[in-house]
Amino acid sequence: MEGKPFAFAQRWLPRRFLRWLLAALLLGTLVPVVVQFAARRSDAYRLAVETAHEKSKFTDVLGEPVTEGWFFEGKTELGNPRTTEMLIPVRGRMKSGNLRATAIKDGGHWRLTQLILELTRPDEHIDLLAKAPI
Repeated sequence: MEGKPFAFAQRWLPRRFLRWLLAALLLGTLVPVVVQFAARRSDAYRLAVETAHEKSKFTDVLGEPVTEGWFFEGKTELGNPRTTEMLIPVRGRMKSGNLRATAIKDGGHWRLTQLILELTRPDEHIDLLAKAPI
């Protein structure tokens, strides 16, 4: 009789442990992907990416085609006005870097206050919102 409870525990614990481990891995993988997917669909993210792609300097420096990295950093401050800051990895045919964007939601619409392309090599920052010289 002494061996039976121990044998039961040997069979039961690994199965239960594996189920919990599988659930934790699935949750740990799924949650960040869902959060990133939702964030990429936000108006502020789309405004930053679309505005950057409209600038010829952006595509000329990186080299077409330019793609955005899957995972990006960002923070949003809820309040009046609502603000968000993002650091979006971008990669082109020739170079890669980050797109640093700051936006404010004013009157129901997002407005970019900062849009800078930060190249990794060479260490260079290009202001994509700067007005061209006349």
